[in-house]
Amino acid sequence: MLLEGTFPYVAGGVSTWVYDLIRAMDDLTFSIVYLGAHRRGARKIHYPIPKNVTDFREIHIFDYQMSARPVARAVGAKESGLLREFLLDLKQLKTSSFAEAASLFGGGSQAGRRLRLEELAYSFDIWKIVEETYLSQAPGVSFIDYFWTWRFIYLPFFALLGVRLPQAGVYHCVSTGYAGVLGALGKLQHSRPLVITEHGIYTRERKIEISQAEWIYSEQADQIKVTREQDFFKEWWMGLFSFFSRLAYDQADEIIALFEGNRKIQIEEGALPEKTRIIPNAIDADSYSYHERREQKGKFRIGFMGRVVPIKDVKSFIRACRIIYNELPDIEVSIMGPLDEDEEYYRECMALVEEESLGGIVKFHGKVNTRDYYPGLDVLVLTSISEGQPIVILESGASGIPVVASDVGACRELLYGSSPDDKLIGKSGMVTPMYNPEATAGAVLAILRDPDLRARMGRAGQKRVNTYYRSEDLFARYHELYYKYSQEL
Repeated sequence: MLLEGTFPYVAGGVSTWVYDLIRAMDDLTFSIVYLGAHRRGARKIHYPIPKNVTDFREIHIFDYQMSARPVARAVGAKESGLLREFLLDLKQLKTSSFAEAASLFGGGSQAGRRLRLEELAYSFDIWKIVEETYLSQAPGVSFIDYFWTWRFIYLPFFALLGVRLPQAGVYHCVSTGYAGVLGALGKLQHSRPLVITEHGIYTRERKIEISQAEWIYSEQADQIKVTREQDFFKEWWMGLFSFFSRLAYDQADEIIALFEGNRKIQIEEGALPEKTRIIPNAIDADSYSYHERREQKGKFRIGFMGRVVPIKDVKSFIRACRIIYNELPDIEVSIMGPLDEDEEYYRECMALVEEESLGGIVKFHGKVNTRDYYPGLDVLVLTSISEGQPIVILESGASGIPVVASDVGACRELLYGSSPDDKLIGKSGMVTPMYNPEATAGAVLAILRDPDLRARMGRAGQKRVNTYYRSEDLFARYHELYYKYSQEL
């Protein structure tokens, strides 16, 4: 399994899915390759490594090793030509020259390194390629900015192409991105099948993050101007991630989405329809079927389960709580999820709580055992700007708790039903537009003020999860998939 930024160092729905899946396959053994950005001191392991994981290794994308001494050796016309062709293909989202590029850096089907990172960084031949691509692709852009961005984008990527992966019967990426690049390498090196499961669509999520990156300072004439316009460098990064997805899709034998909406996006991003299929998320529904839940007395309890990061849009949730509090003062609000993934954003959220005078109302709990908190909630809220098929909605449904969620990913079908029979079960919550605290607050107030509606939605959620989203069904489908591909030559 090739895991980027998830299990075991990052808590969340995807990591829990990986952990549960591996443990359920106790007749199979797993190798795990974890990809992170940097190795920055001690990190907390949020999940124990299951006993059937026989190999665990880490790759830190931006901690590649390179000598600071310039090299004198000329790169050579053949190597320069291959690199030039690959960079042009990458720009055009063509993957046909990937195998040659991987071999160029030692990660192809044959071992041995032909081009070193030091040569990429210091040789005159590569400098000429940088100069050529700048003149053809970036007229009017600062060459200094272009040069350093070229190095920052491509040196880690080319270092990744030199990785030799452990041999396995099947390679399984739980995203595209850098993990998808490694998946393509694994297939190239060992001629084994590649399976991709996307919980969210990696390329779309990265595009959201890039478009909302810090404001860009660009020098124009003799003044410094602040602009939020999409610029060349953002487009460059977006193009890189689009290429990663296209490469993974082209090399994959099977591409799995959690719901139909994401399967359509995968096809739009270049996946062949015949490679795609749907396997929805699932949970151990019985462990969330509480025999007793608290009777609503006194204050209403509103919960938010998720990482405190921008993509979860916790700020919209906090602003919605201010509106709810104005109408219904008897509330308690719990934000439950890791606080250390974006500490600056967490500090901004705490400042917003104080700004909205909610210091005695909203509490940040950090990472919790969700099973300990669901029985005490009256409604759960999810204000994400991007989701796949949120496990917290399934957990809330199994717990009999209505959910108010932004209309992203599979939230609508999880709350309203995904098929005619599913829709007959009834609504188990409400969906609202993104970035809309007023609509979120209105939906929460409607549920809290109507005990009959709250009870109906709770029963609908339990029935939906027990009918369509039980973990034993998910494990059986992946078990069948692993055996199918591990036995193919």
